[in-house]
Amino acid sequence: MDILFDLNLDHAYAEHLRQQQPDSVAAQELITDLEDKIGAAVNLVWQRHRTLPAVGDRVEVDSEWVVITARTFGQDGSVWLAAGRFEV
Repeated sequence: MDILFDLNLDHAYAEHLRQQQPDSVAAQELITDLEDKIGAAVNLVWQRHRTLPAVGDRVEVDSEWVVITARTFGQDGSVWLAAGRFEV
């Protein structure tokens, strides 16, 4: 069984990355690339454990951690996740 989900960086994390990049196009490419990597990591969690991470769960991406900050289920069966920077 496959599950489809959408994933975005939460606003604070995306803004943090935008401030680090002087070029807006480069910032958006960085954000898109990171969202793809996080999505692949979440998909791997689903394949191995048959569960999606919940709010507060950490997911390892390229030897760093992100935290799931929101999880929403739509009436149409859609699932949306938001991920933020994990800070100790």
